[in-house]
Amino acid sequence: MSRGVLSGIRERLAVHALEYPIPARANRWDFMLGALTLAALTVLGLTGIVLTQYYNPAPLGAHDSLRYIITELPVVTWLRDFHVWSASGAVMLVFAHLAAVFWRRGFRSPREVLWWSGVLLLAVLFGLAFTGTVLRADQEAVEALAHAVAGAQLAGPAGAPFRPDFTPSSPILTRMYGLHVSVLPLALVSILALHLWLIRHLGVSATGEARAAFLTHLRPLGGFVLVLVAAVAALSLAWPASLLQPGVEGFEVTKPFWAFLWIYAAENLFGMAGMLVAPSVLFGFLALVPLADRSEGLGARITRIAGVVLFSLMLAAIAYAALAPAQSHLDMPM
Repeated sequence: MSRGVLSGIRERLAVHALEYPIPARANRWDFMLGALTLAALTVLGLTGIVLTQYYNPAPLGAHDSLRYIITELPVVTWLRDFHVWSASGAVMLVFAHLAAVFWRRGFRSPREVLWWSGVLLLAVLFGLAFTGTVLRADQEAVEALAHAVAGAQLAGPAGAPFRPDFTPSSPILTRMYGLHVSVLPLALVSILALHLWLIRHLGVSATGEARAAFLTHLRPLGGFVLVLVAAVAALSLAWPASLLQPGVEGFEVTKPFWAFLWIYAAENLFGMAGMLVAPSVLFGFLALVPLADRSEGLGARITRIAGVVLFSLMLAAIAYAALAPAQSHLDMPM
């Protein structure tokens, strides 16, 4: 292809808009975690669109539709496995991205709103992971939904949408499907648009003189994205996503998706209230970080130490819950 044709394509696609300067340090791998998260979310969206064509969100048909996919549609089964592993990858990447931004204090003025939009994205991602679990309609899904209903009772009016009697005309599983495929994705895209717009106008939070074009950042990033996709594809082939037997209410014999194990550990230790207290502590701390660390003084040191302690406790709680036997929580004191 001639240079003239390439130049014309670049001009018409406004490729020059990607040539704005960024610090050369921003081309390191740890500054690509956010973009890799975006890549994982894109894969989730694409595979999710395919899965909606085969999934039945009716309570009596949900599990059977997944069983049909697994037994009769090998390609769609692999896409489902890809979807599940991409969800795990997205959660791990967003936490790694958050930890990296926290450590280099990328939340400080004027980036407070950028940080808060990232915290909201994390909350929405948790919502997508939860509703995705519930849609399986197997034993783990039934137990997860029972915990959500119990948590809704503890939350009072704020938890009304998660109660079965909120809209008697629509089963709660169908409402979870609506959240998973419409409400939460719309929220994700909207917040993500704000997040990316702020990054573009505030710049990458890296120190150093701006002397590298953002376009050069995309080249190594493309390689990392290919590695990510290949890793997820390999995991999907080696360890297919599970589907337990149809769920039976009144029993607690499973553990949640690994990203929720820290909440499960809080329930082990503090009863059902731990389901609300643990997320409140995490997201409350994340929301306060830009307000607490505004200078180089004592507040900054305390914030960093508190963050390291909190993230360490989360990892320890996940390990504890993974190794501990399954426990019944619904019959514990509220």
